This record gives sequence, C-alpha cells and structure tokens, in this order.
Amino acid sequence: MLLPIRCVVPSRLRSEYLKYIIFRAKRPCKIFLRNSKRDLATETHVPNSLLHKILRSDKSEATSEEQSRNKKDIPCKENYKTSLREEQKENFMIKESQRIFNEAEVEMLPNWLYKQIFNNSNRSHPPKHRVELALKNLKNQAKPILDLAIQLADSNLPIIPYINNEWNFISGWTRYENGKKPTLVDFPNERILCLVTKTFAKENYPTIACAASPTAWYSWVSPRLVNVNNLKPGNLIPIGKLEDDRLIVGHNVGIDRTKIKEEYQFEETRNNFLDTMCLHVAVSGLCHRLRSDWVKYEKARQQKNEEYLLSAKKFQKIYDVSSMNKLEEVYKFHCGNKLEKSAYNIFKKGTVEDLRYKKIFFETMSNCALEVKTIQEVLKKVLPRFLDVCPHPVSFAGVIHMGNMFLTTNKEWEEYIYNSEYAYQYFNNSIESILENLANEALKNGYENAMKDPWLSQLDWSKGSKCINPKWYQNIYNYKTKKVKITASCNLAPILLKLKWMNYPLYYSKLHGWMYKVPVDDKNFRTKSVKCEFPKNPNILNYEPKFAEDIIGNYFAIPSKGSEGHRCGNPLAKRYMREYENGIISSEYSQAEMVFKMNAACTYWMSIRERIKSQLLIYPKEHGIENVDLELTDSKDLGIILPKALPIGTITRRVVENTWATATNAKDYLIGSEHKSMIKAPKGYKIIGADVDSQEMWISSLISDAEFGFHGSTGMGFMTLQGNKIDGTDLHSRTAQILNISRMEAKVFNYSRLYGAGIESVVEMLEKSNPNIDSEEAKERVSTFFKKTKGEKCHHRFICGRAFWFGGSETYMVNRLEEIALSAKPQTPVLKCGITDALTSRYAESNYMTSRINWVVQSSGVDYLHLLLVSMKYLIKKYKIRARFMLSVHDDIRYLVKEDDKYRAALALQISVDIDHVYRKETDMDCMTISHQHKIKPGKSVSIHDILNHQTSLNEDKQDANEDVGSDPIGIRMPKDKLWAPYKPSLTDAFIWAQSMTSFEEIEQLYHQIMESNKNKEKGFPKFQNINGYQNANRECQPQNTC
Repeated sequence: MLLPIRCVVPSRLRSEYLKYIIFRAKRPCKIFLRNSKRDLATETHVPNSLLHKILRSDKSEATSEEQSRNKKDIPCKENYKTSLREEQKENFMIKESQRIFNEAEVEMLPNWLYKQIFNNSNRSHPPKHRVELALKNLKNQAKPILDLAIQLADSNLPIIPYINNEWNFISGWTRYENGKKPTLVDFPNERILCLVTKTFAKENYPTIACAASPTAWYSWVSPRLVNVNNLKPGNLIPIGKLEDDRLIVGHNVGIDRTKIKEEYQFEETRNNFLDTMCLHVAVSGLCHRLRSDWVKYEKARQQKNEEYLLSAKKFQKIYDVSSMNKLEEVYKFHCGNKLEKSAYNIFKKGTVEDLRYKKIFFETMSNCALEVKTIQEVLKKVLPRFLDVCPHPVSFAGVIHMGNMFLTTNKEWEEYIYNSEYAYQYFNNSIESILENLANEALKNGYENAMKDPWLSQLDWSKGSKCINPKWYQNIYNYKTKKVKITASCNLAPILLKLKWMNYPLYYSKLHGWMYKVPVDDKNFRTKSVKCEFPKNPNILNYEPKFAEDIIGNYFAIPSKGSEGHRCGNPLAKRYMREYENGIISSEYSQAEMVFKMNAACTYWMSIRERIKSQLLIYPKEHGIENVDLELTDSKDLGIILPKALPIGTITRRVVENTWATATNAKDYLIGSEHKSMIKAPKGYKIIGADVDSQEMWISSLISDAEFGFHGSTGMGFMTLQGNKIDGTDLHSRTAQILNISRMEAKVFNYSRLYGAGIESVVEMLEKSNPNIDSEEAKERVSTFFKKTKGEKCHHRFICGRAFWFGGSETYMVNRLEEIALSAKPQTPVLKCGITDALTSRYAESNYMTSRINWVVQSSGVDYLHLLLVSMKYLIKKYKIRARFMLSVHDDIRYLVKEDDKYRAALALQISVDIDHVYRKETDMDCMTISHQHKIKPGKSVSIHDILNHQTSLNEDKQDANEDVGSDPIGIRMPKDKLWAPYKPSLTDAFIWAQSMTSFEEIEQLYHQIMESNKNKEKGFPKFQNINGYQNANRECQPQNTC
C-alpha cells in the first residue's frame, strides 16, 4: 500500500522538498501538495513520472511567473504610517531582489539587514560566548541583590529583645543589639532587613513596625501613637537613603513598601524588595482549582472526616507538597512549625487607645518580631528551592524589578473620586425614585388588581393586626425618613418593572433563582433549558407551594452568566444588558430601559470604589519629601501612589494587584472607568510604553513552529504571521467563521482553548454567548471547530509513547504544550522556569490539565516580560536615560521618562511604542465617561521608523556606540550548557508525520511502515486493538474529540 503524504510547499521549493520526502520515506509514496495552508480545497497529486524526473534533475527550476504569483499572495501589513523624510526612505527600502522567504513563504529579514542587526552572524543559534557577552547587564541586576538574599538566608538573627520587655515606647526607630542598651536612631543603617509593618484596619498609615538584620533588631513607633496631641494626618516610616543596594524582605512586602517614606521620592532609590510569598507561590503554590480542593482536604483533616479523606486519597500527594499563602501556612509547610503568637489581633479589633497600654504594646511588638523571625526562617527554606525552580538570573531580577512599581498623579485624582461618587449617587437616586413610584402605584391599585397581575400577585399582600400596608410594602418602607427605599439589586425591582424573558413573566424562587413561567398548553414554546423541579413535601427545605402546586405552568430558570450550576441572581445586572438590547428581556414599562442603563453604568464604580478610596495617595511636599528635577508648580501638586503588587501572585508567575492589574479601559457608559487615565506624567515628563499584541498567541505559534525549525511551518504559526483580518485568514476570523460568531467573541474562545479548555467548556461558552442556540447545534459546531483546530485524538502509543492529537491546524502546538505540561520536570522553553510542585506529573498525575497547559503559555509570557524589564534596566543605566519603571500588567509595560529622553526610551523598547502624558490602553482614547466629561488630548503611537526619524542612537549625543559589552560572572546556579541550550524538539520524523495525517487509516499505514522498517531491529511491537467499531484487528487508534 502506498503511504499518502500531504505537504504544504511553495512552488519554487517543491523539487528539493520532494527529493527530501522520497529519501526519508524509503518506500513508494503517494504525495499531495498545496501552495499554502489556506488552499485547503485544492490539492495536487504528484505523478510518478514527475517524481522520477525530479530525482534525475540536479536542481529545481521555478518559473518567474510562479515566484511572482507566490509573492503576490503574501498579505502586506500597513499598521503604521512612517514619518521618514524622502531622502531617508531609500535606506530602509527592501528591493525585490533582496527579499527572502523561508520554507513557509514567510518573509524574513534581508541578508544586509540581518547582518546589521545580528552582527553578521549566520541564521542559527548564537555561539555561547556571544550569549555570555550579551549578559553583562545581569551583573548589576541579579547578582548583587541575590548575594544579599543568600547572606540573609544563611544568617541567624540575634535574640529577640522582648525577653526582657525591652521594646521602647518612643516615637521613631530604636536599635537593639545584644549586650548593649537600646539606642534611638534615625533609621536602620543596614543593607539587609526583614521587615513587618502594622496598620489599623480603618487607616492607611503605619502604627508600628519591626525589623531585623543579621546584627541587630529595630522597632519603629508612630509619633501619633506616642503623642496623644499629634494631629498630623499620618506618618510614614523613614528608612534612610543608602548609596549601595539594599534588600528588604517581607511576606506580601508590597504592602510594607507603601508605608516607607523614601519610596515616595521621585528619584528612584536603591531599595529592593523580595517577597517570600512570591517565592512560595512559584515553588509550592496553588492554582484556583487546586486551592478549593486543598481547603476541602484540610477541613476534612481537621474534622477527621475519614470518609472524605479516603475518597480523596490521591489528593494527599498534592496536599503534602503545597500550601496556602498565609505566613502561618507557609511557615508550617516549609519549616514544620506553628507560628506561636497572640490570637488577639488588635489591628482588626482594637483601637489606637488600646495599643497605648504598655502590656498590649509589648505583646503586639513581640508578635511583630516573631513574624520577622518567621519570615527569615521561611526565606532559608524557600530561596534555594526558588533558585532551583527558576534558575535563570533574569527570573530573579524580574521579580525584584516588578516590586518597584511607581505611579504619579495630581489633584485630579481627588476630583475623579468626587465626580465618580457624585454620578454614582445621582444614578442610584434616579433608579430608587423610579422604583418608589412603581411601588406606590402598585399599592394604590390594591390587592384585587394585583391578583390579576402575574407579577404583583407574587408579593405578600397579608397585613399585620396593627398595620394598614401589606408586608411587602412594610419591608421597603423606612419609618424614619418616611420614604420607600428600593435598589436595582433588590428582588422586588424586577417584579415592579414587570420584566419578561422571551415574553414570559419572571418569577423568583429561593431554590432556582429567577425563572420564567410558560403555560403548559403553549405548543409553540421551544427551549434547551431544563424544567425546574420543586419539592412536593412541605417538610423539605426550600418547599415553595406556589410553584410545587402549580399545574397550569412550567418554570424554566434564566440562564446564569456565571459558571454552570449558578442561579440568575439579578436579571437587571449589567451582564444581561445584551439580552435586553436583543429583546430577550423586555418590560411592561418604558422606564425599565433607563433602569437597565443606569444600573449598568454604576456597576464598575460599585466594584472598585473601596479599592480606589483605599489607595494611599501621598503628596511628597506635605510629608517633607523633596523632589528635585520637577518644576516648582508641578512639584506642589505631584501625588504618588505605590501599587500593592505581588510580583508572583499566581502559579504562572503573573503579577497580582487588585486595583491596577484588574482595571478596565475607559468606556463612555461606565462611571469611574477612566481611572487608568488619572495616572498622569508630571510636567516635563512622558509615559512611554507598549503592550504586546496577542502575546499568548505568538508564543504558542513559536512553540508550534519550533517542531520544524522555521517560522510559519505549522497552521498556527502560518495564521499568526500571514493571517489577515481583512480577508478573514487570521486565527480569530477563522474561529468566527467555524462557530458562526463575531470575531470579538472568537478571541475569547481562542484564548480559552490556548489555556486548555475542552469541548464541554467551549460548548458552555457558546451557549452563554448565544442563548437562542440549540444544545445539539452548539455541540456540533464545537466538535467541528475542535476537529479543524485541535484535531482528533489517537491513542496509539507506539509512535511517541503517549496519546496525541492529529489532523488539525493547531495539532503541533497542542501536542507540544501537552508534552511540556506532562513531562517529569516541566520548564518554560526560554528561561527554563519550572512549575509548582503541586502540578507536576509526579503528584498531579494527569489531572488539572487546563491549569498546567495554561502555565506553559502564561509563564512563557512572564519570561518575556522579565527579559524586557532586565534589558530596559540595563539600557536605561548604560545610556543614562532619565526614566524609571512605572507599572506592568501582564503584557503591558510603562515607564516614566524625561520628555527630552522620550525617543531614546522608545528606541530602547525597540517595538511599536506609545508616547503619552496619561496611562491608557490606546493613545487616541479620549477617556470620556459619565463621570469624566472632558476629552484628554491624544498622545502618539510611533513605529521604529518614526523613532529613527527622531533618534538614531541610544546615546544622548545621537552618535552610534555599538561596542560589545564585557563578560563578568552573574551568579549562574546551574550548568551553562543546560541554561543556554536552545529550544529543540525531541520528536522523531515519524511523530511529526503522524500529526499531519488526516485520518486513522493513514496513521495505521504509517504504523505498518515503521514496523516494516524496524522488523529486523526490534521484536514484540504492540498491536492495534479493535476499538470503537474499527474492524481491523491491528488498530489501536480511537477517534475522539475529548480533551
């Protein structure tokens, strides 16, 4: 039987490629060729006569007509309009004769430009000495701070002073050294500190602090605690300004950093912060799904629930190698000890007056000291583990840099809060007024009319012995204000507004949430929803007689917008706005539209108002912090906010921050959504930065293409590089076509799949995005979608030792991601960072695959971010660019730069860059919202050509200085051969071929070919089994679309 082989080969390369195929096959083949992966409908069979002719020829001959036709098919990207002068354009023009295309028709850099950029190296992996030379920048970033961290981890802290009740109740810093009396100091003059600060729950400013170095202990007391008459708004903790690098270690140290006075200086300090919580999350942390399972298991252990522990026996392996993030849990896990401290937390339950009692003060300060000691002991254990899991110095340096976020604003921040709150209260009052009028009208119409109404008849119209109003009205009436108070979140609101779902009235059930009632005799009604069932026994919990005894209607739950199994809690919520606009939700009253829109406008501010108000905004002038290099008028209004960031907050090592990392972009219908744009550069400065477009997508495509070793060699890579939104050939457009959804919705589906979502999850997503779609149709669409993208699953293990996917446009990517996730020691391809122990195959086996595949992609994105941070830090220092890191959220990075240096900073980033005076998603967004009624003037988005038009060198004098950097030790903690090894696929040609097959029959033929070619070398190959209706007794392939 002839082996069928399908290939995507450009016309001009076919001859040489066919020679290679025939040579590797070593047997007769039936070969089919396409010009590109888009030409799926056209496929040419190569006749044997042509194969013989090719084998006899010495070189391939492609006609000029074929070449021009192939090049013409390549879409041109015109994302940016350059502002180069005419005389400069010639230098950057690529002549037709110089254009180079790789094997997948992806245009590469021309040789002359490649040589300039890559120092005349060939198109392969750079030699080791070149890599080492390029890493001088790490010397001044990772190693000095890492040395301090190791020094602290190797030290033993002095004895805690509380043994003799030596804590000083005096404002400011006190130093405690063994054998000496406590002495007052201005600040701890130490390069290494473990720090704990304490703040009362309702305040923003610190009250006490405790710190320790390898030589001494320190305590700090707020002047406000000691002096009853101190009326200052608050005091920050002075920690001094050292000339050398300083390391401050804490647990969730980002919160401690916001209390330090020097961190609000406009000029960047030498303070560096290391978080033991971050180190723990990276090596022994828990993902969201693991966390809930871990909590259940821990609860069962505490309650000695033998039945649950036996059923979850396999989870014990994960439980034994992981823990939650609280200091007590981390200390117990890594050190095996319990944190012994007072159970009474005065900062949550007490007051400043309570803390002034000497006994309570001594006890509280001793608890702080115990926490400091605990943090240092945790560091001893977790730092070596972190350096083993994340061995590259860039990973450590990236964590340090991410801990120094710094945001600038002005008095407009306070105006923003006031305007947002005013708009929010105005809309809320308007909603309450509408609902109050409807309630009074319902009361006026009386009981008899209400019983004829399907909505008002649901209310409790019974009256108390001394009351003239029914109970439902009594529940909303405030006797002090003599007014009715009803909000949009109240269960009474949808009833008063007489809301309908698909023209059927809404009802509320304690068991099922909001439902709609369909008459039993309605023959035209069709739905995919399951009918709600109600307990018939009055003694059962949640017995609802009006629903259980209803024989004239069936009830169906409104689809939840949350996860499966959740109820609809409020049909007026913003997430149901689309259903209202599409007419699925309607009302008897025209006011419902106004209530919907006003309630939707309030939702964002409701969700962030407490976080926004809790931001510690410091005006340096008011705290005696002098800021040089700022104009006097701007210095007065300058406000600084330090985000409370956790540099490694998830197992993928992504940053977690509850205000800025979760911020939405300004939307004209959302109150308060302009809050990112309230971060403003001071006069004479600009905010420079960029976000990486489709970061996860191109990382995945690189992993996919790496199997062949050239760009665009797989379907995923080809669509990422050559796909065009205009002609519908990009990944999102193809997904939209297959699923019959919008391109914007397709983005959500694609990223979900990248993170390992299976068929059931995607079906659920499709049903939620389109409530009218039939379940069977949704399953059929998604199955087709998965077959075309992910492919089908073959369980024949002989080819690669495990089950694998084949026949889809993303098959190579999916198989490689699964291979990395399931390996004994998963590592990111570039910086070789490992996964948390809890998700390795040794403990998780084949479970939690969604989280593990998600880790491969997102953690690789974090590698890219850390590399960018370290590179920028190096270039800023080397070329004396007046800039400092502001903020990074996943694929977005921003710097605050002196206006004179804006193009040098943009050139250092080397990609399309935003030059702006505020922080926003796009430079042309006017950021107008309900609470912000004036437009913000636009910034600039500049390409590399625009930057070169202004700045051709990173040097301030614009002269080139392309000298090589020197080589110095950077503290590598693993063999260089392993660390610098380029990413290489470890797959055989047989496996690569198998993934490209389009049917199980073709895989079977490949299997037989492998057996035939190896029959004289090995014995006892596994045989195919008869699975899923296949008649051939030698098959072990099973067609599945499961994940």
